[in-house]
Amino acid sequence: MLRALAVALLLSACTDAAARGFFPLHSIDSAWVSAAESCHFRDDSSAALRLAHGRRLDSLLTVALEGSDEPLELFRSHSLPSGVLRTVSSDKKLVAYSFAVPLNQGAYAYFGHVHAVLGQEAAHRVLHANAHNLDAYRATEPDDWFGGLIYHIEASKYRKRTRYMTLMFRPHGKETQAKWLEPWVVGRSTVRNGKATLPMYFGAAVFSVTDFGGEHFTRPPKRLILRYSPSVSASIRVEKGGDSFLVDELAPMRNGLPGDFRFYGPTLAQDRLYFDRGKWTMKAVEKGSK
Repeated sequence: MLRALAVALLLSACTDAAARGFFPLHSIDSAWVSAAESCHFRDDSSAALRLAHGRRLDSLLTVALEGSDEPLELFRSHSLPSGVLRTVSSDKKLVAYSFAVPLNQGAYAYFGHVHAVLGQEAAHRVLHANAHNLDAYRATEPDDWFGGLIYHIEASKYRKRTRYMTLMFRPHGKETQAKWLEPWVVGRSTVRNGKATLPMYFGAAVFSVTDFGGEHFTRPPKRLILRYSPSVSASIRVEKGGDSFLVDELAPMRNGLPGDFRFYGPTLAQDRLYFDRGKWTMKAVEKGSK
């Protein structure tokens, strides 16, 4: 009880210090680093305390990102807080931060940020994970981020417009895991109160694909999702050159039934997702081809 109270007081102090401006907004100093390192969101004794740590760390990241006008330089001279993933887009315009807080029964809570270079301005966007189940069709909305670990962002340009194909991972200790490809569309920024806004839309109907990962589509999907067993790993990765992706084919394992993704796992086959005349389409990778 005393330990939990001490942790709660420490976390509260972190947030209060950030709110009062004890951490310089132009840089990350030793006080910020010390406060971030005290947020043990992966290894505290209970899910409630881990989640509290995660929220405090999310607040500290907000302070650091909103106070920086140099997204690519931030954290060059200081280590990232343990457990936070930093991903830079291939065109070096977006820098994403994400982390996953372990809850109970193998589940996670997700936190994310995007720090962007927009012309002469830097903009920051907090990503709030929604409560919806991961869905291939869900309509594009400004704040409809499903939540996950962001492990690759590939920029692709078509007709003078840049879209970002993002690779996401949602682990789970006991239930179905997921990896997916999701287009991110960055809207036109405006400046409010001296800060550039960053409108973002998650998912877009840019896929000419009828089947993916054991799911059949009756209309164009806005993201492509691999769902598979918590006991295995499946891969979605960018090919050398960045103009296509390699995706593991999945099938039911052992006595698994079609559609029960808790028992799906990778076969020895792969598919290639590539861009063709404005749409992403897919074909099987033939054995021996590269």
